[in-house]
Amino acid sequence: MSPRSQKLNNQMRSQTLAKIDSAALKVFAACGYHGATMRRIAQAAGLSYGLVYHYYPSKAKVFRRLVDFALTGSLEAMQQFMHASGSAWERMTAYAAMVVSSLFAGDTSLYFVIILQAMTQGRAIAGLPAHISRMFGRYYELLVPVIKEAQASGEAAPGDPAALAAGFFSMVQGLAMLTFQHQGLEERITPALLVNALRNPGYVPRSQSTGRPRPSGRKA
Repeated sequence: MSPRSQKLNNQMRSQTLAKIDSAALKVFAACGYHGATMRRIAQAAGLSYGLVYHYYPSKAKVFRRLVDFALTGSLEAMQQFMHASGSAWERMTAYAAMVVSSLFAGDTSLYFVIILQAMTQGRAIAGLPAHISRMFGRYYELLVPVIKEAQASGEAAPGDPAALAAGFFSMVQGLAMLTFQHQGLEERITPALLVNALRNPGYVPRSQSTGRPRPSGRKA
């Protein structure tokens, strides 16, 4: 087989997989894991059942691929922002801005639906619950130290940083579900709405005269 033919075959394979994945994402989001079928996915993709089955021998396989894509993509995004330069609060604010601008846009919010289904309807898929738990643990490993850093500067609310991280993640998940159900809601979600869930209400920005943070209620 010539290199050109191999390249063309790989391209066709990638295009077919992309069609199946896109269709499966919509079918699972609309029908749930138990309501989705390989035949429905094939119809949504405009492909034959046999061709879809060739790439994915079961709906559990395609569902697992979507879950992996969602978890890996969000983890890579978090790594980029949590390891960036700037203060802890600046990094969390930048991450919240990315979440609002991309994760709630288009079909991206459907991946939140997939993750929710994975944690409920997909618990019988071998190895999936443990895989999700490990990935979530990596999210906490990224965010919790940054929250601690922001607590040290007085910008983040006091308390258990892991609990604050859980509240933040829950808010993102909940808003994603609402944007899936209510069109137009995403236009009203701002980065401040997310990051202020971590804000210390008593924090006062740095004084221009001293360059030090001033506690709430203290006279300049």
